[in-house]
Amino acid sequence: MNAVRLFIFVFLLVVLFAVNTLPVPQASGIDPEALIERILAVEAKQRSEVMDVILDAESVQGKRESDGSLTEEKRFVKKIYMKYLPDTTWYQEEYLEYYKNGELQKPEELDKEAAKQIEKKRKRKTRDISYPMLSPFYPEQRGRYEITYEGVAADRIDDYVCHHFRVNSKEAESDYIKGNYYFEAESFHLVKVDFSPAKLVRKTMFKLNQLNMSIRYRPTPEGWWLPRRFDVEGKGKRAFFIGVRFAATEYYSNPQVNTGIQAKVFEDNND
Repeated sequence: MNAVRLFIFVFLLVVLFAVNTLPVPQASGIDPEALIERILAVEAKQRSEVMDVILDAESVQGKRESDGSLTEEKRFVKKIYMKYLPDTTWYQEEYLEYYKNGELQKPEELDKEAAKQIEKKRKRKTRDISYPMLSPFYPEQRGRYEITYEGVAADRIDDYVCHHFRVNSKEAESDYIKGNYYFEAESFHLVKVDFSPAKLVRKTMFKLNQLNMSIRYRPTPEGWWLPRRFDVEGKGKRAFFIGVRFAATEYYSNPQVNTGIQAKVFEDNND
């Protein structure tokens, strides 16, 4: 009798262990490819409706604290212009005001600092909001990326229930990206993307060790989803041993859509 009881006990333990170690199937039963098709269709519809956008922007730069807050050192008031063409987006930013340690600087200081900001962006290869964030999902780009559907995000993103995709570039190239995408479950619009270049800039006089970016979107009263916030944080070394840390948050407001921006606005920066 004791042998029978021991056998039953061991058998139950084996069954229990096997059940607990089985892979858990996705309860949603969602087809990721069908989701991607819907996401691209939604983006294509907005792209066909929105020809150009003008945004007011305020860019705050400084030190990122341990609690995630940003201590302001510099602040810029800008105007952003974007014109959407079939195969690219023209982008231009106009610097209007420059504040240093809270004090408004003179126009000549604004011009100098604006030139510096543009050069830093070029060297670091920091994206801006004109970058086609959905490019990894495009059929012509899919072969360059591994895209994994992670299910519905456990937490709401900016109070939205979202589908979560993880994207990784198969190639370590600075033109490609990796990151996490969150799409609103009802409308399929992009709510947030946290991303980095697949390869960081490493030149003789400047080496970038970290570059994290995040863009958040929200709908206009007309239903178009446009950027509302862009966060950047990075670190590197200049001239081999001079440590460089940078952090910035750019806020966008007052969107003006389809105003008919003239091409001459982009003459200095339409590449």
